[in-house]
This record gives sequence, C-alpha cells and structure tokens, in this order.
Amino acid sequence: MGKKLTSGPFFVPLSLDGTSSGSVDFLLIGFKNLADEESTVNLSVLVCRDPFLYPGISPEVPVPITISTGTYTELPIDIPAGSCTVVKVDAGQGTFQGNNMLRVTLEGDLDEDGEGVVVALSGGKTDGRTAVSMVFKHDDFIELDD
Repeated sequence: MGKKLTSGPFFVPLSLDGTSSGSVDFLLIGFKNLADEESTVNLSVLVCRDPFLYPGISPEVPVPITISTGTYTELPIDIPAGSCTVVKVDAGQGTFQGNNMLRVTLEGDLDEDGEGVVVALSGGKTDGRTAVSMVFKHDDFIELDD
C-alpha cells in the first residue's frame, strides 16, 4: 500500500490545568496532500487504556473513529491533490481518556520529500487549549518497516 508511519506512543494528560474540568476533549489528525494526484492514507488510532508499571501488561487496542459515514478502526482517507483534511477523534469512555497511552499509525501515499501526504496531530480542549504532550509534526513520525 505504501509507507507506514507511527507517532510512537504518547500519554494523554489527566488535565491541562490541574482541574477536573481540564481533561482533553479530542485528538485532531491533520493531512495535507502535496502530490500532483489524489492520495490515499489509512489511519488507525491505538490505545493502551490502563498502562501499568512493569511487569504489568496492558493490551493496545484500536480506537473507534466515528465520522459521518460510519465508525472505523482503520479509516481510509482519500485526499485530492493540493488539498487538506482533518480527522477529529473525540475523547470518551469508548475511545480514550486522560492517562491513556495513544499511538497513531498511517499507511499509504506518505512522503517526507513533499511528494505525498504529510501529517500532524494534536490534542486539546474545545476552548482552544492544546495539550503540548500530544503535538506531533510530520517529522516526529517514525517510519515502520514492512
């Protein structure tokens, strides 16, 4: 299908400001297609809901991604040349919450040299505050072997 990238694991903070109402509301994953043709990327978000201290083990499971056309564990995204789009994954009991460990994986027409899709992600609150620990630029992603 193409290149595979991962954000690497990162933690969702319990609160952005130390209060019970400061929890993260959503994860945003932005895509920009720099290619001269339509590109496709498959998106998955994975979560360890109860990260235990070693030797405890927590399984990594897919987060459901709900958009207007349905709910997916792997979302295929078609992006026309020169276009961009953002996928929003809301925090909650069935997706992710504070102190969960997330990882975003991508596979498809991805490229560091400006000939494919580039990606960035962040987490935050509806009031505009961003969780700094949840910000990844395209260069922060790790390429996976096939």
